[in-house]
Amino acid sequence: MKDVRGIQIVKFVVEGEAVTARNHFSAKRPDRFRSETRIPIPGAKSVQKIITVCDGKNIWQYIMGEDRRVIKMNLSSAAGQLKDYKKKFLETGYGVVDAEGLIKMAGADYDIKVAGTAKLNGQDMDVIEGALKPGSKPASGSALQTPVKIRYLISPKDGFVYKTEGFDKAGRSILEISYEGLKFNTGVADKEFTFTPPKGVDVFDAAEVMPHVAK
Repeated sequence: MKDVRGIQIVKFVVEGEAVTARNHFSAKRPDRFRSETRIPIPGAKSVQKIITVCDGKNIWQYIMGEDRRVIKMNLSSAAGQLKDYKKKFLETGYGVVDAEGLIKMAGADYDIKVAGTAKLNGQDMDVIEGALKPGSKPASGSALQTPVKIRYLISPKDGFVYKTEGFDKAGRSILEISYEGLKFNTGVADKEFTFTPPKGVDVFDAAEVMPHVAK
């Protein structure tokens, strides 16, 4: 798989309320991705719009709306911060991570095992499951509940993670990431992964906002 584009559908629970976000994305190996996400705000009729772009050197996150701002992270200088930043993407589903990277990051907090195979929309999938390790805790102040069990459905043909599921202690679903309209190897151009901050929008270095982003 050289590149992929489509719509990512993320269902999660925030403060007891179910939320569904739609994320139009494209990604290209080895390290480029772009996502345009619409997230309904719990308890309100408005929608939060976020654009995230990685050009291989920097990750840009443009948070739109009344409080417009851009967060920039330089990948070469991020060091230890990058793991927390990627983990935040993983938890929310806003970012695009390949299967190998996904399992490596999940392995930090979950005991991972191969759990056989399953069918998804008629396709054969390998199943990877994880149980939350004793002592692993959610980030302080996080509004998202940390799953005690995770489940990934991965295609053995292309290595793409077609579905991610997270469950609480009672076995209830609190996270689901799925896709529609996927297209592989269409020749996504590099220019699609460029970003220029809009005029008049403040740009913050990720090092300054990392404690808030990681939460």
